[in-house]
Amino acid sequence: MLNPKAQSPMKISLDDVLYSRIICHPFKMLDCCLYSEASAALILASEEKVRELKIEKPIWITGVAAANTDCFIGNREDMGRLYSNIFAAKAAYKMAGLDYNKIKEQIDLAELHDAFSGQ
Repeated sequence: MLNPKAQSPMKISLDDVLYSRIICHPFKMLDCCLYSEASAALILASEEKVRELKIEKPIWITGVAAANTDCFIGNREDMGRLYSNIFAAKAAYKMAGLDYNKIKEQIDLAELHDAFSGQ
C-alpha cells in the first residue's frame, strides 16, 4: 500500500477480499495477484558465452519442468490440490539430481510464484 510504484496501492479489508467479484470459483478478484505487481530478470547464456564473458560464478540450470491441470477446481479429481505443481517439481528435481524427500537440505534458494491465495 505504501509503495509509490505499486500498480494498485489500496487499503483493503477482509470483507473487501471475501466479497470481491468471482474470477474463477473459488478465487475472487482480491485473491489474485496482478501480473504486473512484480518483476524479475533472467539472462540465459550458453556455456561458451559464459566462458567468453568470464563470469566468475555462473548459476547453471540443471532441471526444468512444467505440468498443467484443469483451471476449474471443480473438474479436478483432487478437488483443489495442485498435484501438477508437485509433478513438475519432482520432474525438475530428478533432472537436477536432487532427492524430493531431502529437498530442504539440498536447495539454498527457491523463487516461487503464487498467483492466487489458495495455492
